[in-house]
Amino acid sequence: MLKTLFTLLLINGSIMAQDLNFANRLYHEYENYKEQSLTKRRFKHADIVPLIEQLKNKNIFTVKKAGESVEGRAINLISIGTGKTKIFLWSQMHGDEPTATMALFDIFNFFSDSSFNDFKKELLRKVTIYFMPMVNPDGAEVYERRNIFNIDLNRDAVKQATPEAQVLKNTFDSLKADFGFNLHDQSTRYSAGNSFKSAVLSFLAPTIDYEKSLNPVREKAIKLISELYKTLSDFIPGHIAKYTDEFEPRAFGDNFQKWGTSTILIESGGWKNDPEKQFIRKLNFIAMLSAFKSIAERTYEEESVETYDSIPFNEKYIMDVVLRNLKIKNYGREYLIDIGINLDEVNLPADKQGSKGKEFYYKSSVEDLGDLSVFFGYEDYDLKGMEVIPGKTLKKKFDSIKQIEKLNLNDLYKDGYTNVVLNSNKIDREYTSLPVNISLNSYLSGKDDEIKLEKPANFIIKKDGEIVYVVVNGFVYNIKNQTGEIKNGLIYH
Repeated sequence: MLKTLFTLLLINGSIMAQDLNFANRLYHEYENYKEQSLTKRRFKHADIVPLIEQLKNKNIFTVKKAGESVEGRAINLISIGTGKTKIFLWSQMHGDEPTATMALFDIFNFFSDSSFNDFKKELLRKVTIYFMPMVNPDGAEVYERRNIFNIDLNRDAVKQATPEAQVLKNTFDSLKADFGFNLHDQSTRYSAGNSFKSAVLSFLAPTIDYEKSLNPVREKAIKLISELYKTLSDFIPGHIAKYTDEFEPRAFGDNFQKWGTSTILIESGGWKNDPEKQFIRKLNFIAMLSAFKSIAERTYEEESVETYDSIPFNEKYIMDVVLRNLKIKNYGREYLIDIGINLDEVNLPADKQGSKGKEFYYKSSVEDLGDLSVFFGYEDYDLKGMEVIPGKTLKKKFDSIKQIEKLNLNDLYKDGYTNVVLNSNKIDREYTSLPVNISLNSYLSGKDDEIKLEKPANFIIKKDGEIVYVVVNGFVYNIKNQTGEIKNGLIYH
């Protein structure tokens, strides 16, 4: 009995070592496969069409048009391999969730390359892999979650009111895949459980009913996630979470699981200093290829449900900026305060941009005030001994943007100003590319320039009476050493 147990432990240890060696090699050689034409999140259907056309010229791939979006953009199905086990991956059913789509094109480059030949030959003998990149191309065109009907495709699995949902469901029915990968992006502000670590990747084996029952189909997905969790923890320890497992009867993942395909949800979250999610894209690449290997070799079968159960759920303990231990004076009292700030991307309306969907600005808001010791900021400042006051508005009125551009903004900041006044009402946009806020025609009222929840974050931070930091629209700039970047100001109407 002991001998048998020891043998099993040796076998499992050997398998795990092989998997990590494979993943490590992918990690270190990734740049050889990265699709260099896709390095910004806000790419469009037109950007991937030439790449798909190139695949048609490679005899290892089969490319078929599965259908069209509402606006007539092709939704393609790309396949590779001849094996009995079928794997189906679909990405970007939400138009503003592109990370995995980039990784899919990295995977196509991987299969086109001459490296890993023995692995690829054996893999493609055992499995056939089907890819549907960019299920929602119309949403991607304007970088929005929903399709052109303003319907969330991931709530249309049952009614299938949208052409895109019909394409996805018809493809699923025709394939009857053994495994499915539902590829998404999630908020960058999720933490991995009750921790200060961002949830870089979150997995889920979707439930099949409200009772969260465990059947053999879902159990396979759970065991595969357990193996991926162990593999990827080698690269991002503590940064992997589990997506909420509440049953959603309208969602594709929940229904595909219920209809017999072992389905794995992968959500791409946030990583510090990775706004374009290039590192997270790399992790997607490793996760998917590692999953293919596990499915082909059936190593996931050795994993336990308990490992999956141990993965912490997503929690919300991350903010974009946290300013800590600031003195503030209010109502005749002085007290200490932490300030949490979030910066949201706001898409420019289509009629105000040269390349709709690719242009946006940032709008800040004060997310929370008080004791924020349980939260973490991607930018996190301990400002003990410093005081914070609202940014002021310069009383002088300017007649043109050009006059404002000529200002010495460093001097403006040092005098405590974060806002200027433009004597105009002809500007209809909500932001300025200048690193200062602009109020049209009038000064900001006292209520507009106070430190308050949900208000834009415009502050002056002093130490011993000297200004050290200025915060303009949530961006922190150190005046003393001139570090930090104010990416845009706001225009107040």
